[in-house]
Amino acid sequence: MNCPDNQKVNYAVFMLIGEEEYWWDSTRRLLEGEGIIITWEVFRAKFFEKYFPNDVRRAKEIEFMQLKQGNMTVGEYASKFEELGKYSTFFYHPDERMKCIKFEDGLRPELRKAVGILEISDFPTLIHKCRFLEGFDHNKDNRPKSFGPQFNKKRNNEGKPYDRPQWKPQSSQFAGNSNGPMNNQSKCLKCGQSHYTKD
Repeated sequence: MNCPDNQKVNYAVFMLIGEEEYWWDSTRRLLEGEGIIITWEVFRAKFFEKYFPNDVRRAKEIEFMQLKQGNMTVGEYASKFEELGKYSTFFYHPDERMKCIKFEDGLRPELRKAVGILEISDFPTLIHKCRFLEGFDHNKDNRPKSFGPQFNKKRNNEGKPYDRPQWKPQSSQFAGNSNGPMNNQSKCLKCGQSHYTKD
């Protein structure tokens, strides 16, 4: 909100309600009684001491450092990454490439391998590429069975049903011999009926 430092405490206190408001009234009186000037840093320190103690913060940071994608989608993993990252000093590293490396490290192996070679240094771009790759992989896995290798093998044999060695042509068989193999009937591999071999 581009709030100046000398107004941050006032804005924050205005947002407190219920138990938090009563807590701040008593805390403010204690601080003022000790002659402490209430700056934004002082307010934050007291607020976190009360509502977000160090042991909870450490637990969140450990959870962040151990975070893996597992069965989550890229979107779910990114949301969890950013949610837990708020509690980690690592998340605020000035080099965004480090943030990207940490995110990549938690991806499933196939995605990590695919995006790792790109060496992306922009976090939103990394998320976008991961989502794209995840969608591509998903579409590949959900293609109809007819487009699998078995289908291609079958298609390669279609249109060539008589490539199988049923007879060996000899030059004499094509010299107008009406009883030659060209007029023999064979069972059609497409419709199951009998046709002349030439058909």
